[in-house]
Amino acid sequence: MKRLFLGSVALVALGLGAPAAFAAERPVPAYAPPPPPPPAYTWSGCYVGASAGTSSGSSQHFDAAGRAITESFDLSGFIGGGQLGCNWQFGAWVVGIEGDGSAVNKSGQGLELARPTWISETQERWFVTARGRLGLTWTDRTLLYLTGGGAWAKIDASEWNTVSPTTTGHQESNTRSGWTAGGGIEYALGYGWSVKSEFLYADFGTYTTFTSPPFASTNIQPRDVKVKDYIWRAGMNYKFW
Repeated sequence: MKRLFLGSVALVALGLGAPAAFAAERPVPAYAPPPPPPPAYTWSGCYVGASAGTSSGSSQHFDAAGRAITESFDLSGFIGGGQLGCNWQFGAWVVGIEGDGSAVNKSGQGLELARPTWISETQERWFVTARGRLGLTWTDRTLLYLTGGGAWAKIDASEWNTVSPTTTGHQESNTRSGWTAGGGIEYALGYGWSVKSEFLYADFGTYTTFTSPPFASTNIQPRDVKVKDYIWRAGMNYKFW
């Protein structure tokens, strides 16, 4: 009986000691640190894109002496085109340059003050800018920016008598330079793509037109035309480098 008891105790002790011995012999795996977080998005690089939106504004015609031919009248239409630019990021700040060109279908008309049967019209055909950009990242993928620079546009001015428009009409085209300023917000979608919403104000000052014959009517005289633009547009860019 005593021998049976001692044998049972030895077996229990052996069973308890075996796991500890096995654990001591098994190697402990080396510590593996967690993978690093994905890198923050960078705005540095060059991109190409497209944009479209609405373009409004105002215009007014004056005679050579500075007297108003029309009251100020509204311009409205659509704008669409493309842009190309580059950004450089420094911490939370982003600086860049951008050029864009767009086709414009914008026009407006005003009745002439001294001749109620006559109409003066201003039309804008295309719009180009070359601008700098200064932005601040709100999050790593959201950029708020201000922009400004030079602007150029093809502007048509015309006049006709509603009683006999085919024999009294006159139109001249001018390429005008001015300045533009505005701002916007851009969000990076990933894989190089981003979307943006932008507002621009452009001022082309006052210029002289109706100086090139032939004139359809003998009373067509040189005049000054004043043009301002307000542009709201959305776009998408692809960062290719």
